Amino acid sequence: MKEFDVIIIGGGHAGVEAASAAARRGATALLLTKSESDMGAMSCNPSIGGPGKSQMVAEIDALGGIMPVAADAAGIHFRMLNMSHGPATRALRAQIDRNLYRDAVKRLLAGVENLTIVYEPVLTLDLEAKIVNGEYRAKSIVITTGTFLNGLVHLGDEKIESGRLQDDGTYQSGDKNISKILEKAGFSLIRLKTGTPARLYADGIDFSKCEMQPGDENHEWFSCVKREAGGVKRNSPYALRLTHHVSCFITHTNAETHKVIRDNISKAPMYNGDITGTGPRYCPSVEDKVMRFPEHKSHHVFLEPETMDGKTIYPNGISTGMPPEVQEKFIRTIPGLGNAKIERFGYAIEYDAIDARALKSTLESKDWPGLFFAGQINGTSGYEEAAAQGVVAGANAAAAALRAAPLVLDRTDSMIGVMISDITTNGVDEPYRMFASRAEYRLSLRADNAIFRLGPVAVDLGLLPQKRFEEIANCKSQIANEIDKMYAGYIARNAREMENYAKDRNIKIPAGFDYENLPGLTNELVEKLSRTRPENMAALSKISGMTPAGIMVVLRKLRNPNS
Repeated sequence: MKEFDVIIIGGGHAGVEAASAAARRGATALLLTKSESDMGAMSCNPSIGGPGKSQMVAEIDALGGIMPVAADAAGIHFRMLNMSHGPATRALRAQIDRNLYRDAVKRLLAGVENLTIVYEPVLTLDLEAKIVNGEYRAKSIVITTGTFLNGLVHLGDEKIESGRLQDDGTYQSGDKNISKILEKAGFSLIRLKTGTPARLYADGIDFSKCEMQPGDENHEWFSCVKREAGGVKRNSPYALRLTHHVSCFITHTNAETHKVIRDNISKAPMYNGDITGTGPRYCPSVEDKVMRFPEHKSHHVFLEPETMDGKTIYPNGISTGMPPEVQEKFIRTIPGLGNAKIERFGYAIEYDAIDARALKSTLESKDWPGLFFAGQINGTSGYEEAAAQGVVAGANAAAAALRAAPLVLDRTDSMIGVMISDITTNGVDEPYRMFASRAEYRLSLRADNAIFRLGPVAVDLGLLPQKRFEEIANCKSQIANEIDKMYAGYIARNAREMENYAKDRNIKIPAGFDYENLPGLTNELVEKLSRTRPENMAALSKISGMTPAGIMVVLRKLRNPNS
């Protein structure tokens, strides 16, 4: 039996960050994933950042993570969004060369001490003994299976048991086994859905009929770099930052596009009953857009290069699960795409996720000590959300194994804390995506001050070297100071609100606290609280339907148990 402190199952964005974080904390970590192509794979849109997301990427950087560095190394189109708004609402977004990103992730992982990577599927998993495949045993396990958990791809009426389409055009098999193990262990599973559009060859597109969207010439980076005389050191992970960038383009659907979709809607898996999972409202398929919003006569389609050479294009905005012949027909009605050549067709995918209300704020199971979860298995969607959870789960899996201090993030100190609070307190009924608007204290949770919010904690826990903390802090200090001056009044009000929130948030609620017969709580709230078992008053206050009166009822009981 091979012994490790932490075993991570899955090598996507969550798994990569979890493995790196666990190892950085000093744990011996084993990353198990099916194939080398899983590492850093961008199976949907190859982009990083955007509103809400770029703040989390900055927080991942402050916690010593991999994503910001890899994104900088592979970025081919950088753009600061919301430039017409105030500085606090601006967000960096980058189009990424998917191949360079994967290479950067592998290169960065290769430099992580205490980390072993093994390419093999998980066939057996003993949650009690924490033994995987009868060969590897650990003190903690992190499950980061993404869309592979009982994944089912829909392409028209074709159904393939898979987690995603590989670069070589084959489908990698999903994993029913882990779903069954989790259900047997008492976890409630939910069924979710996402999708992706067709990929197009650039040489079949008439870009003259589209609107050019160039990147920013003098753009910012996700990860700050201390530049030596003459530039970045040759052996630095930042040395491969690209200097040449490509443009993106915008086109749009039209009445003809919509007619093709409506005429063939019975062939769409979402509309003929084949798909039962819930998809994301914020990123609907093109057939959903047409059917749910008939008043809109057109929808934007963003043509985004997938690699530096620009040979293939990701048409962002027309995700679909319709049959290939329908996809080809409606795509060719779009301006500039009349002679489009399709490299691969889009598809919808259903997958299992757990009810994240079964987790603590450390992303550890409430019922299975030493078992952690991160990424889409928790009901979230997006590379950034997955990576952020990976850092937290990996750091805390190592803490549990080594009996060290945990990494606990809160709504008041990070966007990552907001996300974890949302999913572990309220659960999800659709794939969760981070937006800045979800954070009550968003003016204080900016990308420019992430290092000052989280860096000291990261250094204390061994996630971030002191020297690296100083480099990022020096890089960000001038920007942060200018914005604090601009929003001083609002930030001061945020600080007062956070102080008031902090007075009661840390009051712990015992695991066996009895909500029955508490006056002032409805039967619905009693049922919700008994099921979710919030760890503290901060988590309890975020449960949907919880009233100030109900909060006071619980507080009084906690302060005076004999009343």
